[in-house]
Amino acid sequence: MTEKVNHPIHYNTHSSGVEAIEIIEHMNFCLGNAFKYLFRYRLKGGHEDINKAIWYLERQLINPEIPPSNIPKEVQTKIDLFLSSEKNKYLKPVYENIISYQFHGFHPKSIWESIELLHHLEDEAKAAINQE
Repeated sequence: MTEKVNHPIHYNTHSSGVEAIEIIEHMNFCLGNAFKYLFRYRLKGGHEDINKAIWYLERQLINPEIPPSNIPKEVQTKIDLFLSSEKNKYLKPVYENIISYQFHGFHPKSIWESIELLHHLEDEAKAAINQE
């Protein structure tokens, strides 16, 4: 039971070995939630989780821009490992944009670009359901 609470499978099966909480606990609410929903969409909520991530990214855009924040070295190491292990052609640039927006003060257009990519990913996820 404790594994379902402390280390649920849908948050710790990334090929990098990084668990979602190790990154998102250093992010603001909207970006952290978007990251979380993308991290787990394959094993938990499917296209609905992609749609939730889009919602949080859109919500972030109506909030004031966030100033860049420092990343602890151990977190940067996990982020680098995570990004180097991500092979999905849509998710990798989205994760990079979210991280860059959160920690490096990138322009909000990076979030708009991510939303567009996620719409493509959502279409693929819906198509996969229809093929089953």
